[in-house]
Amino acid sequence: MEMLVVVVLISLLLGIAIPSFQAGLPSIRLRSASSSVAQFLSAARSQVEREQRPVVLHVVPGQGVLAFQTIDVQGQRAPVAQEVKVPDGIVIRGVFPAFPGRESAARQFVLFPGASLPPFAIALANERGAARWVSLDPITYVPLISDVAPVQTMENAAAPEGGAP
Repeated sequence: MEMLVVVVLISLLLGIAIPSFQAGLPSIRLRSASSSVAQFLSAARSQVEREQRPVVLHVVPGQGVLAFQTIDVQGQRAPVAQEVKVPDGIVIRGVFPAFPGRESAARQFVLFPGASLPPFAIALANERGAARWVSLDPITYVPLISDVAPVQTMENAAAPEGGAP
């Protein structure tokens, strides 16, 4: 009888704990993906400073992929040096500043040695709609992860002259 009571109590505790654990998984995935993207951006910036060569950073929201490659002295792009794909359940919602009508378009940024970074942020979201913005501080190059949207959002971004990203 005592064993039956123990088994019932354990099953009740598991019945309560498992759903709450599963409800927290999207948040954990989003936090992990944000950290991975921040480390990736930091690695791209480190590559620039280490090799003293420009690096092209590619962000492809539709595929959930970020990659970077160096540019040699003749201006030729080397093979992709590093690539990261966001985990299942996480999407790249956009890259800010965004261009109206082209929010999910692939973007490229060139990082130069000794130069400040272009201001940009990558928005990640999970299936529950929670979002995080990842960027590099343009002065200290420290990865920044924020729950707050960047000042320039998809709705109020202005397209640059010539319309090129």
